[in-house]
Amino acid sequence: MTTERSSGPEARATKPALTPQREINLSLYQEILRGLPLGIVILELENPQDAKTFRIIEINPTGTQLTGATAEDLSGRTLAEFPKLLKTRFPHACAEALVSREPRNLGDIPYGDERIREGVYSVQVFPLPGNFMGVAFENVTERRRADQALRDSEERFRLLVQSVQEYAIFYVDPLGRVVSWNSGAERLKGYAAAEILGKHFSAFYPPEDVASGKPQRILDEAAQRGQSEDEGWRIRKDGSRFWANVVVTALRNAKGNLQGFAKVTRDVTERHGKEEALAKAKGLLELRVEQRTTVLAQVNEELRTEIAERWRAEEQLRASLDQLRALAARLQSVREEERTSIAREIHDELGQACTAIKMDLALIGRKATKRQTRLRAKADSAIELVDGMIVTLRRIASDLRPRTLDDLGLTAALEWQAQEFESRTRIRCRVSLPEEPLVLDAERSTAIFRIFQESLTNVARHASATRVEARLEREANQLIFQVRDNGRGFDLEEAKARKSLGLVGMQERALLLNGELRVEGVPGAGTTMTLRIPLPSTTLPEQDSR
Repeated sequence: MTTERSSGPEARATKPALTPQREINLSLYQEILRGLPLGIVILELENPQDAKTFRIIEINPTGTQLTGATAEDLSGRTLAEFPKLLKTRFPHACAEALVSREPRNLGDIPYGDERIREGVYSVQVFPLPGNFMGVAFENVTERRRADQALRDSEERFRLLVQSVQEYAIFYVDPLGRVVSWNSGAERLKGYAAAEILGKHFSAFYPPEDVASGKPQRILDEAAQRGQSEDEGWRIRKDGSRFWANVVVTALRNAKGNLQGFAKVTRDVTERHGKEEALAKAKGLLELRVEQRTTVLAQVNEELRTEIAERWRAEEQLRASLDQLRALAARLQSVREEERTSIAREIHDELGQACTAIKMDLALIGRKATKRQTRLRAKADSAIELVDGMIVTLRRIASDLRPRTLDDLGLTAALEWQAQEFESRTRIRCRVSLPEEPLVLDAERSTAIFRIFQESLTNVARHASATRVEARLEREANQLIFQVRDNGRGFDLEEAKARKSLGLVGMQERALLLNGELRVEGVPGAGTTMTLRIPLPSTTLPEQDSR
């Protein structure tokens, strides 16, 4: 246990004891002791042969605060009433000091009982005139606890630093001389503590760095900024080199004065080697990338040229396709015009001629006598032939261009075509039409009618169906026309492979109207043709005006 010598007020309190006096003025002592920052107790020895008879005469307010007891509780009591205190060196020391007339510092005494607060007390005794003894004390429990905690913390930190193997941790004084050395430093740098303590830390640097003043620059930077970090080659005791990461921290006291530097060094040779290899690989990769970029630039330029050529070719092809479609549209238009013209000529000219022939033959038949039976029979036969010719001419004219389409419109033409198809093929054909009046231009009406004709022709030739259902309806701004049969169906890809001109013709008619035609066939489950074409806003004026 450490001992301390009191100074200040405590020392001043001992001086009266050095001057013998025959009497003591107790009231004067009370006034003096009341203002002292130390705990003061006045003892009187009643039996010089027994230290247990020391009796408490006076205790100042500071003493009562430190002990946690009241003056009334302590005054008048002897040491015999404090059995735990008798086991300490305090009674014997008081008796010796009284005999020798010399003050004594008893140091720290741990104590506590039912009257005195538990704690550590720093105690000094000093003799007073006669059989009186003065006791000065402090409660240093918290101070000693803080000191011990600090010592424990410092010891733990010292053990931690010493046990670190991966880092060299050591201290240097302001001049750069090594003053501490941990086991990690010994392992990393190869020096034992006895070999390096007191030497300048520049011994760890290569000669070229020492010549350039690098060690001192690192210390100056740490002193100026508080910390300095550096990476570079360092030298071991055996002369081998390693790549180190070094952090130097300036150590200053509470007043800001520089006390030295803490250095933490780590061996990063492996990482440095990997970084160098990575840097080389990166350089090589960048070179290859640059070369590859040049090649890609050339290829890109060639691709741009090729794309431009393809674009021009596609533009030319698109223009040619547009021209072909325009030509196809013109041909369709001319064809319809020729069909209309021919149908009109057949109906008007040939029909009138046949009618005139029939009238002439009828007149000849009536003029013939009863004896001219052969002539009358010939006339009747010729009339029958003319009637058949008239029927044929009407059918041909209707096939070329049904007058119903021009005179009554699309809906009537579709119904007429369905009836003609059913009467000719014996296949039931039904058409569902919109309830509202549908006014279409000649181009759309003709396209829908011809697509319907072609669909019915395909059904008659290939479907082996017994029923055909057609539906025409308007949805929003488009017209939908659908033809469905219950025939044997077909494979669309196979039909495309056969290059069916009928299907191609229907699709071209739809495209010319910016529409879409889709044919879906399932073998054994029939075929469905769906046509969608956009409509102008004036198609249904009655409906749009609502």
